[in-house]
Amino acid sequence: MRLSRFTILLIMAVLMLVGAAVLPLIDVAELPRERQGRKLTISWSWPGASAKVVEQNVTSRLEGLVSAVKGVAKTESESRFGGGSIVVELKPETSVSAAKFEILSVLRQTYSKLPEGMSYPDLRGGEVVTGRRSRETETKLLTYIVNADMNGRQLSEYISQNVEKQLERNKLIKRTEVSGARDKFIELTYDPVLLSTHGITVGDMETAIRAFMGREDIVGEVVVGNARMALYLTTDELSKPLERIPLKQIDGKNVYMGDLARFDYKEKLPDEYYRVNGQNTVYLSIFINATTDKISASREIRNEMDEISNSLKSGISLTLDHDEAEAAASELQKLVWRTALALVILLGFVWIVSRSWRYLGIITVSLIANILISALLYWLMDIRLHIYSLAGITVSMGMIIDATVVMADHYSYYRNRKAFIAILAALLTTIGSLVVVWWLPEYIQKDMYDFALIIMVNLTVALIVAYMFVPALIDSFGYSKKAMTKKHGRQLAVTWKRGYTKYVEFTQKRKWIYIVLVVLAFGIPFNFLPDKWGENNDSYMDEEKKDCPWYELCYNATLGSDFFVRTMKPTLSKVCGGTLRLFAESLSENTYSNNGESEIKLHVQAQMPLGGNMHELNDKVLLLEQFLSQQKGIKRFETRVSYWGASVDVEFTKEALASGVPYAIENKVIGKVITIGGADWSTSGVSERGFSNSLNLQNRNSRIEITGYNYDRLYRIAENIVREMKKNNRVVDLTIETPGHEQQEDELFMEYDRERMTLYDFNIFTTHSALREMLSDRWIYGYKDKNLKADMQMKPEAHTPFDLWHMNNAQIKVGNEQMTLSDFMQIERREAKNIIPKRNQEYILRVAFNILGSYTYASKYIEDITKQFNAQMPVGFKCQNASYGWHEDTGEQYWMLLLVVVIIFFICSILFESLLLPLAILSLVPVSFIGAFLTYYFTGVEFGTGGYAALVLLAGLTVNAGIYIVAEFRNNWATSFNSCNRRKADYYVRAYNHKISAVFLTILSTVLGLIPFFIDGADNKFWFSFATGACGGLLFSVIALVFFMPIMMPLKKQ
Repeated sequence: MRLSRFTILLIMAVLMLVGAAVLPLIDVAELPRERQGRKLTISWSWPGASAKVVEQNVTSRLEGLVSAVKGVAKTESESRFGGGSIVVELKPETSVSAAKFEILSVLRQTYSKLPEGMSYPDLRGGEVVTGRRSRETETKLLTYIVNADMNGRQLSEYISQNVEKQLERNKLIKRTEVSGARDKFIELTYDPVLLSTHGITVGDMETAIRAFMGREDIVGEVVVGNARMALYLTTDELSKPLERIPLKQIDGKNVYMGDLARFDYKEKLPDEYYRVNGQNTVYLSIFINATTDKISASREIRNEMDEISNSLKSGISLTLDHDEAEAAASELQKLVWRTALALVILLGFVWIVSRSWRYLGIITVSLIANILISALLYWLMDIRLHIYSLAGITVSMGMIIDATVVMADHYSYYRNRKAFIAILAALLTTIGSLVVVWWLPEYIQKDMYDFALIIMVNLTVALIVAYMFVPALIDSFGYSKKAMTKKHGRQLAVTWKRGYTKYVEFTQKRKWIYIVLVVLAFGIPFNFLPDKWGENNDSYMDEEKKDCPWYELCYNATLGSDFFVRTMKPTLSKVCGGTLRLFAESLSENTYSNNGESEIKLHVQAQMPLGGNMHELNDKVLLLEQFLSQQKGIKRFETRVSYWGASVDVEFTKEALASGVPYAIENKVIGKVITIGGADWSTSGVSERGFSNSLNLQNRNSRIEITGYNYDRLYRIAENIVREMKKNNRVVDLTIETPGHEQQEDELFMEYDRERMTLYDFNIFTTHSALREMLSDRWIYGYKDKNLKADMQMKPEAHTPFDLWHMNNAQIKVGNEQMTLSDFMQIERREAKNIIPKRNQEYILRVAFNILGSYTYASKYIEDITKQFNAQMPVGFKCQNASYGWHEDTGEQYWMLLLVVVIIFFICSILFESLLLPLAILSLVPVSFIGAFLTYYFTGVEFGTGGYAALVLLAGLTVNAGIYIVAEFRNNWATSFNSCNRRKADYYVRAYNHKISAVFLTILSTVLGLIPFFIDGADNKFWFSFATGACGGLLFSVIALVFFMPIMMPLKKQ
């Protein structure tokens, strides 16, 4: 049953209206959703246990058992002081719920065999995250910095009373949080030796304080009349001072708290210092429900905050520090701007070519239908629009216009839909080329998944619109394309047709010459051939080589021979390498890295030597901040000081970036930190090498990771690698590090004399309890009396000397006896491994260093070193490049391009019922790649994932023009098959002349649709690289279409 024009128009109108209605409901964000949900985390705590003890007694056992679970692809573990964790990555085909159940069963069966004092292992992760069913209940939307001339606690209380209470009335806000102010606490210090002589423990002191604090609790219910009421008991607030709390009677005399302890009311030291431009700040954070629209909520709440800010007393300012909705709003604006610009350029080009307002109206309405119906599908399929998927919309605009223009030109001329076969083939080849994204390595797929999905959806809609809606619109508009060529234009066309026909006939006779020229222009990849076939062939013994397969022996005897590798291969690579060699030389080895900043920033790092703390480091960083605040050219600097160290990130003004100010300021900062001293300092981000007075903080750009099953042997191998690399004068700043945890602190290690412990009935648990009371802090939370309310910290006096010497020689009271610990154990100092990382039950070490030279040189040098040591290492040990952002490029993604070609070939073979015609169409692909290679070579644009995406899309796009011409040629030849007097070349030229205008229009419209990606410049490396390669390849495909495809066509005389 054929639908009428009215029915088609009505259905499309309804779909467009529904699409417009759901536009505000589409999920728009900066980043794609997490799709994997295939990582599980097992974590546990073991208070007081060192990292080495945790690794030996818990981590190794659990990791071995979990690795044996079916479906586990990889495990990574960390053993640290007081606990550890294992991250389990599952295989793609594994059922997450089944794997979790099996791992939980393993943990349940193993727990009873694990050491006492260890918590029950907690298993988390593996949830499937979707947009509408996210487990997140809230999200932080806005963060404000509050500044005023008052202390942080007063400012915090003022904001709570005058800002938070007003925001509570806003239904969009779930909660607010004020942070950054320091709380007060009571510090109770005692002399542990003095306590021991009185026979009083810290536990006795804690019990006495809690008893005098009393408690508030509901203890039951009572009946009052006919009603039942809760019985609430509370103790009167303590009216005595803390010093008068009695602890014990000794010889009839009371011993009070004040006799043994001292009290101070202090501000709590923060867990982390954070300042902007050296100012202490209070933060107001505003949270909303996770399902609330961020953009509209942000707009409304910011307007309300502006009103509240104006009502605050003078001297208090609220400054917006972070808006979570800005990213989504910015991307939405980019989408609208880029898409609108692309549409204006494309539609303007259509009008220039057609000079018909009716034709332009048909194309415009068709485009609107494509956009709105696609939007409806985005909503139904729950697709999130983000930085990559939004670009997919802009890119697909040109392809949508291609399909619309081809159908409009054909239907307006012939009044039939035969062109749909060509459109179907063209769009199916593009969709087919994008299917390979699902088989790419994860580090490439993550950027292209939604990009490919969006284009597939849009092209599917374009097929429906081209087949149904465009003909209905043409009939409704009454548009008809007539051949009205001006006289001089007709003469030019006749001249071109004669010359082009002769060219086609001439090239049919000598096809092999042109094919060889194109192959040489593309390049024969001799330089990509491996020197040897087979793993570690250099280290094979003669008897081992006899066991190699015959094809490996043949390869190694010919293409792998020393003569070919050293003499022939370099020459052949230069002579026959073509544009592929030029392209390969212009690439860095780490072609898929996202490393690097678009704007120069100065990064300063600092760490205290062993024994120092973050508060001492903060005092030194304050001196640096005072210095920075006096320097001109600095826009902003942000400081963080935490337990691991300090970082100061300095941003410069635009005027300073355009001059040498950043370098001058870095030199001044280096001089200042040297003057401050007392810490390990380093700078990076401005000059190439930066500065460091510590091996631990030296900025190193390159790393080699070594893994193995024996830590001591692994460390010796790392030392051998360092020794070898020191022979190269270009390699500097060499060190061996534990990944992510380079600075290790010391610990005291006790080795028990079990015979003496048994002989003298020595109780180790009582001894540990006594030591804990002498050395550890305790907290009493929620203390209050009539004068104050605060938490209380009980700690031994800092000046009490109790170091390693005292541990070995001083007598301590254990129970009712005095004893010396060295009589029962040997106590020594050793380096503690704060973190012991493992991957797949293998220990990990890294050799970190800098290389003076280009990135290509560095990558080649690292490749040579890793290859050399991998050939020497024993079984179970290996090394690889672990530089930041580096991915091991196995070349798998390039083989996927061959899969794209195969898919296109089969699609065209089925639609054209021929094996020769698809080969002619596919000839456009290598020539377009030549254009892309030359474009990257001469422009110097970084290839990266964007460049690979361009190659994938080029394979599907460039064949479209050939498909349109071949489809027209096939139709003409089929209808005139009985005419023996006509040559095939005439029919091909006729098809070429009829379709070339529409084909040029489609190619140029696709190129013009990519122009918005150039406007932002190279800041967005992915899309800049993508647009550069796609445009270069598409423009070169015109040359292939005109001059090379007819050579590959079977046009010889019958």
